[in-house]
Amino acid sequence: MAEPEALAQIADALANKESFVLEAGAGSGKTRTLIDTVQLVLAQERESMVKTGRQVVCITYTNVAKDEITHRLNADPLALVGTIHEFLWQVVSPFQRELRLEILAINATAKKSIEGLDALLSTQSVTYGQFGRHFDRGELSHDDVLTVSGELFTKYPKIVRIAANRFPFIFVDEYQDTSESVVALLLNHFVKSDQKPVVGFFGDTMQQIYDSKISDVAGTHGLRLVTKLENYRCSIAVIDVLNRLRTDIQQVPAGQNLPGLVHLLTASAGSPDVYEAAMTHLAPSGWTRENTKTLMLTHKGIAREVGFTSLVDAYGKRSFGTEQLMQRDDEFGEFFTYIGALVGSYDSRRFGVFLNLLGQSGFEFKAASQKAEIATEINGLKELLSTKNVGEVVDFVAASPLIPLPKKIRQLRERMSSVTEEGDSVFEKKKVFYDAVRGVAWSQIRNFLDYADEFTPFSTKHGVKGAEFENVLVIVDDSLWNMYKFGQVFTDDRSNSGRFERSQKLLYVCFSRAMDGLAVLWLGGSSSGELAGLKTLLNVSTSTAIST
Repeated sequence: MAEPEALAQIADALANKESFVLEAGAGSGKTRTLIDTVQLVLAQERESMVKTGRQVVCITYTNVAKDEITHRLNADPLALVGTIHEFLWQVVSPFQRELRLEILAINATAKKSIEGLDALLSTQSVTYGQFGRHFDRGELSHDDVLTVSGELFTKYPKIVRIAANRFPFIFVDEYQDTSESVVALLLNHFVKSDQKPVVGFFGDTMQQIYDSKISDVAGTHGLRLVTKLENYRCSIAVIDVLNRLRTDIQQVPAGQNLPGLVHLLTASAGSPDVYEAAMTHLAPSGWTRENTKTLMLTHKGIAREVGFTSLVDAYGKRSFGTEQLMQRDDEFGEFFTYIGALVGSYDSRRFGVFLNLLGQSGFEFKAASQKAEIATEINGLKELLSTKNVGEVVDFVAASPLIPLPKKIRQLRERMSSVTEEGDSVFEKKKVFYDAVRGVAWSQIRNFLDYADEFTPFSTKHGVKGAEFENVLVIVDDSLWNMYKFGQVFTDDRSNSGRFERSQKLLYVCFSRAMDGLAVLWLGGSSSGELAGLKTLLNVSTSTAIST
């Protein structure tokens, strides 16, 4: 169980039907407290909840968190665990007539409305899909679920009363990563309803790695604030750094915390092979590739070290391109993943997987004589992957009688080869991106796939939130950012408060992953003030310049 101080305060809030915020720093066992809270409610309310068909709701930010919490609650049927979209859809989906009216209202004000939509909707149910809006078949998008739910709650208070009665306890995990609209929706409609369900927010605003702009939920909305000061994860030396980095929570060691050691290294911005040089320096202290996680605070920095800079530059020609690249859900990303899986399964002799991938073109393996044909085609592809660029690989696959070209890249290729009127700015922007990616050497795609599949030691902040590692090497390069300037944090320069807070939070998330050793490699140039501030933050008297 969680320590009695926090859980006792939460128990008191539950007993008094009082909504609350649990603010818990890194390594504090926040998820454990969330689980304990749900179990506390179920222990006290199980019999009545079974009789009345009620459930405790636990809203998670990601499906990974959903699976973890469900497992830790032993898939208890009285606990409804899911994302905010899944929860809201559970609430509003029975109200089909009202949903149709909302779709029609949105369609009426749309730039490109669908004619005859009323008739189309009358013959089908309204559903929720995760891949865009399709009103013609009654399908709401991801964003529509939030918007439509808010409208229904405002227009039909009875829906809120029904939901609040069915779900008397609603807990939100990692609340700082949700949106202001979600917090407002829960507080303005549920907490203020006659049934007054208890809404509990669990998280830490300092670990806000997504730009959700959530801040001071307790103070803004008059909720009880419960603070956890314990840190079970980090070494004592790292906890001291975290306490200097933030002032709202001063953590204390609470488990078998190691003493820890903090290192400060420096090198010139743009220096090659800084990772290898840093690890060579840290090796006498017992740091190895196996017990160290390296966090580079930009995808550009990782690309430089791993070798896919041109790919990142090409994606920079598209709005939010880097995010799409890392998610691999765009046209080229799907193609990269497919080719990597096809060749990988062939080389590793996983022929069942390989034939399934090949079968996406309609190919059927019927006779042993086809092996030679397959081998010729795959070996031809592999030769291109070693020496050619993305465009040449795409063209080879497009002409292949065996290897299917994924739908997204096929459609993009067809659009980009079509004739358009001069001055079509949308087409021209897409063409610039398309041509740039086609010109990238496939060797860089291989390096990118190795990184994305975690065959390299590098990560960014989004890949490690909630994780912990024996040693953490943080490579800080201010020359690669616009949204972040870490030197501002080291000198307490708050002239740009938004950038200061983003930089401070990013450093906090990265530093707080370390269970033992923390090393910072500063590539910040020659500013003596920034370096002096970093020394003060880390509580080190000297820094070590490494050569590459």
